[in-house]
This record gives sequence, structure tokens and C-alpha cells, in this order.
Amino acid sequence: MSPSPEEAAAALRAINSVQARAAGFQDYRAESRQLMLWGVVNLLGCVFTALFPSFLLLIWLAVVIVGLVVGVRLARIAEEVMPGIVWRYLLVVGSVLLFALLLHVVMWPLTPRQGSMIVPLFVATLYVIRGAQSRPRYVIIGAGLALLCFCCFLFATSHYWWWLALAWGGTFILSSLWLRRT
Repeated sequence: MSPSPEEAAAALRAINSVQARAAGFQDYRAESRQLMLWGVVNLLGCVFTALFPSFLLLIWLAVVIVGLVVGVRLARIAEEVMPGIVWRYLLVVGSVLLFALLLHVVMWPLTPRQGSMIVPLFVATLYVIRGAQSRPRYVIIGAGLALLCFCCFLFATSHYWWWLALAWGGTFILSSLWLRRT
């Protein structure tokens, strides 16, 4: 006996649901590697800025370049499962960097503390938007990142860069471990 149209439609919905969940887990695994990378990059950038504040621009230029190179390599590894990921990765990271650069130009002069909030708050917003569209865990990551970095901006005084290292880098590193578990 063949299934009724309703049973066939229910079976197709179940298959689509399983496929979507599997794709989500692949996305979470690939994202966990990038979060770990950028968590370490941001942590090191903030620590080196705390130690050598007069070299802020050189420090961040170096850590971003290293992050980009390693990030592209990680995206190439993920490309077997998610074709086209390298170009999307470069587009997203390039957009974040361009946004930060343009905002620095438009809002000049910014203090280093003010400038340091542009990228984490923008990235937090991107995670919340992406989470609202497809991956709920990203909402938690984005909201946590925004809250911790904003609290750091408001309340951390003389040890600002150390606290930002924990808020920004630490959020990414812990989120990476959380996504990896799935």
C-alpha cells in the first residue's frame, strides 16, 4: 500500500528537517574553527596592545593579517563540505574590516578605546542577525559578545585592554568550544 499524500509530505518534511540539522552541525563545526582562530587573534591583539600601546596600529595590522591567512586556510579545509566558503569568508571578513576602516575615517578622531569597540559590536550584530535567520546559537554568541565588550568599555578603566582580551577573545574561544561539542 502506497503512502497517502499527507504521509508523503510529512516524510519529506522530516527528511528536510534532518538535512537542515546536519547542515547546521557542519556549519557549527566549521564556524568553531574560525571562532577559535579569531578568539586567539583578538586575545593576542588586546594583550600586545596592553603591553605596547604605542604600537597599536602595527600590532593589529600584524594579527589581522595572520588571522586572514590562517582563516583562509581553515576555510579551504571546510570547502570540501561547503563549496564556495572561501569567497564568502573573504567577503565577510573584508566587509567587517572595511566597515571598521570607514567608520574610523568618518568618526575621526576616535580614542583607541572607542575604536576598539567597532569590530566586536559589529561582529556581534552580524552573529545575532545570522542566528535569527538560521542558527539560534549564534544569537547567544552575538548577544554575549556585545554585552561583555560593552560592559568592558563602560567599567574597565586602567586595565581595559586586559579585560577586552577576555571579553572579546574569551567569548570567541568559549563559543568555539561550545559549537565544537555539537
